[in-house]
Amino acid sequence: MAWAQGLQSLSLKETIQRAKEQSPSYYRAVNQAENEYWNFRQFRASNMPQLRLNGTLPEYSKSISRVLQDDGTYAFPQSEQLLLDASLALNQRVLLTGGSLSFSSSLQRTDIYNPVRRLDYFSVPVSLSYSQPMMLYNELKWNKRIQPLAYRESVRAFHEDMENIASEATDLYFNALEASINRQIALFNVSNNDTLFQISKGRYNLGKIAENDLLQIELNLLNARNSLRSAELNYEIATQNLKRYLGIPTDAGLSLSIPAEVPFIEIPVEKAMEEARSNRQAVLEFRRRRLEAEQAVAAARGQSGYNLNMQANFGLSKRENEFENVYASPFSQQNRISVGVSIPIVDWGNARAQVRRAKANRDLVEVNVQQDEINFEQEVYLQVMRFNMQSAQLEIAAKADTVAQKRYEVTKQRYLTGKITITDLNLAQSEKDSARKNYLGALRSFWSSYYTLRRLTLYDFVNQRPISYEYDF
Repeated sequence: MAWAQGLQSLSLKETIQRAKEQSPSYYRAVNQAENEYWNFRQFRASNMPQLRLNGTLPEYSKSISRVLQDDGTYAFPQSEQLLLDASLALNQRVLLTGGSLSFSSSLQRTDIYNPVRRLDYFSVPVSLSYSQPMMLYNELKWNKRIQPLAYRESVRAFHEDMENIASEATDLYFNALEASINRQIALFNVSNNDTLFQISKGRYNLGKIAENDLLQIELNLLNARNSLRSAELNYEIATQNLKRYLGIPTDAGLSLSIPAEVPFIEIPVEKAMEEARSNRQAVLEFRRRRLEAEQAVAAARGQSGYNLNMQANFGLSKRENEFENVYASPFSQQNRISVGVSIPIVDWGNARAQVRRAKANRDLVEVNVQQDEINFEQEVYLQVMRFNMQSAQLEIAAKADTVAQKRYEVTKQRYLTGKITITDLNLAQSEKDSARKNYLGALRSFWSSYYTLRRLTLYDFVNQRPISYEYDF
């Protein structure tokens, strides 16, 4: 999205929306989701029938071979030939057994030039083959259960990544907003202290205040100017970070507004927990980790030395010197069946150790997953408690900020009329600045807690609907 140079006015909502469209975190999330999507597409495609055309176009050979004769001597005949062949094969993996089934048809032409001029055609109109590499462990069946789960997990992970972008944008926005407010406070304090210093010099010349009070006000002015320099630097750093994250030109100005609309809602713990269990990526991850641990046990049992595999083939073939006859009946049958068996006689407990180790790892995974499930629920519970508490704290901080601002104005007028000392004025100013910063801190904590809770539950509690994002590859 192109940005025009100049002053950019941003609200928190606009910042989050732009971050979800053009921030570096957005592109990383999309690239990760795209990678997982095509991994799953590749898995699904590998289980579909595969039609393949193979051919040799052509293979020419001319050579001299050493051939042993009946009398014990060697002859060196010369051979020259040209080979052309093509085959069409349809392959399908069998989910039930984990084997591979293949249908194929092929044709071969051989032109022999030397030592005898001859033309041969060899056809295999149909050939049916089945290969079963291992009958004790079906990897295809396990992947059929795990891969779709892993893909659904990646989809939910993308939704969580998008909500995490909202949290990142909120932190950067409030970093810049707080720096901007601190800069405004510093500017106000410099201007206000300069005005007080000029007024106090006149009152000192009239003998209405002591020299100590005048020196205190001058010191306040010097401290305010020093604070302004620090505030200017912090403001520049915070705004540059925000602009880089959103893709805004570094020489563009920013005008940030304090979020006025705050959704004061009470979130039930049971509702948040229910939505988290239904929507979060971690719930699917727990299931996948358990399945992968069970798969490892099954693999250890199937690959622990006992092996049974089978190869079977049935086909029709024919050789002719004329192409017109190569597909005419009768055909010769070709059959092949092979069953391989491997049984360990003495393995010194190797097979048993592999299975026991896989079971131990499965038990360890179960313990870890159970602990992660407890942490998962505890994290959601504590975040709900934190968010519900933030609402009350924000209301108190907003009221305290309003009271502190009014108190400072009253205190300032009383100082100008000589009714209070400079110490009282300094205290009022410090409380005013502190109240404004506390309000911004409470506002920041509220929004940060709000978007964190959205990420932990993938649920929009304001609009009462699950959170999801569309992407198009």
